[in-house]
Formats: sequence, C-alpha cells, structure tokens
Amino acid sequence: MSLNDQETTLLAIEDWGLIDYQFAFDRQAKLVQSHLEGQGTDTLVFVEHPTTITLGRRATQTDLHFPEETYSEYGISLQKINRGGLATAHEPGQLVVYPLIELKKKDLRWFADHFLKVIVDLLGDYDIDGYLKDGEPGVWVEGRKICSFGIALKKWVSSHGIAMNLNNSLDTFNMIVPCGRPDEVVTSLSRELRRPVNMVEAKLRFVEHFCTTFDYHTRGKVSNIILNGGCHAMPRS
Repeated sequence: MSLNDQETTLLAIEDWGLIDYQFAFDRQAKLVQSHLEGQGTDTLVFVEHPTTITLGRRATQTDLHFPEETYSEYGISLQKINRGGLATAHEPGQLVVYPLIELKKKDLRWFADHFLKVIVDLLGDYDIDGYLKDGEPGVWVEGRKICSFGIALKKWVSSHGIAMNLNNSLDTFNMIVPCGRPDEVVTSLSRELRRPVNMVEAKLRFVEHFCTTFDYHTRGKVSNIILNGGCHAMPRS
C-alpha cells in the first residue's frame, strides 16, 4: 500500500528561532519521549543555531582540523550527538529542519531518500538542479554539497534532520572535514543564486513539499508561525 492510499495526517509546525544547539537537542528528546508515550503529535521543527560543529556517532578527532580547545577559543560549540554520520557545521542563516515524527513506512532508506527529495524539490523552486548521490547522505548542486542529512530513530520516531545552506557564511566548514570528505566543496543557495534568500519563503515552500511528499496536512496559517518564530505550535486538536 502506498502512502497515497492512506489518509493524510495532521502535522504540527514549530519555529524555534535562533537557539543554542544543546537546548534544541534536549527539546527534541522531550518531544520524542512524548511521542513514545502516545501523547505526541508529528511535528516539523524549524530552527537556526549559533555557530556549532556537530559530531555524529562515527566522528573522530580526524574530522577536525584543529584541537578541540581551538574551537572554543573561536566561540564555536562542539557537540557530540546521537545521529548517524560524521562532522558537519551549523551557522546562522541555515535552514535547519527536524522532523519529530513516527515514520509511516518503517524503512529508513525510503524515508531518507524522500526527505532529501523534498530539498531537491525546494531547490527546483529556485531553478536550481539538486541531486542525491547513492549511499551518501545529502544534496548536491553541480558537485557542491548544499545540504547535510543526519537522522536518529527511536522505535521509528525520528529526530535530527537536515541542514541546508541558505544564507550562512560557510566559513565553519573550512575548520572540519565535512561528512568525512576532505575534498568536499560546500555551497549555499544564496551563493548559487548570487543573492540573499528569503528564509520565510523557503520555510513555507519546504512545508508544502514535505506535506505533499509524506501525505500530511496542516491546520491554521503556517506563515503566522514562521513569521513570528519562537515556539508557536500548530493547533494539535
């Protein structure tokens, strides 16, 4: 049975604004636990983080170009986390999206490919051709990586997600080995377009593509939540 044969599901939308990575990590964990206790609602979270380097379960010191204390001297937070993958960077101006949902189809590869296809569709809205690489998590544009992906699952409830470069500087990527690829070239949507990108517009387009891909619907005016930022949730009834 395909997802199109099922009824669409209500999706809550939250925009947490620019917040500390650890705070967002803890908040995700609480929402996942509520889901596991049967009290949660599938939720799509938008967030931005201060400059942060995250190290997935397989990351080691070799994924960093400098000793750990050097990063703190530059005001960069290092976070060792429970998602898959290696090292990646967060900067203000990134489109970071965390789907805190129970997977409708219990197939991680299927979910990852379709989630990244949402990014490809979003890039298409800007006349940018994005594509996936077999066996490598992320989205590329003409050989340059524009989006990182890392997910964690607990009894088929997801956390973590994607970080798509929109308006961020990309400087922090020069301080790591991005996703274990020393020769990886990263890019941003603003760099590809040679102009700044409207973050609100990008978020609204992302919601539209995500709901279409995974058969969700929202209630209320999503733009009000995204424009206001903070922890404003969609109605859950």
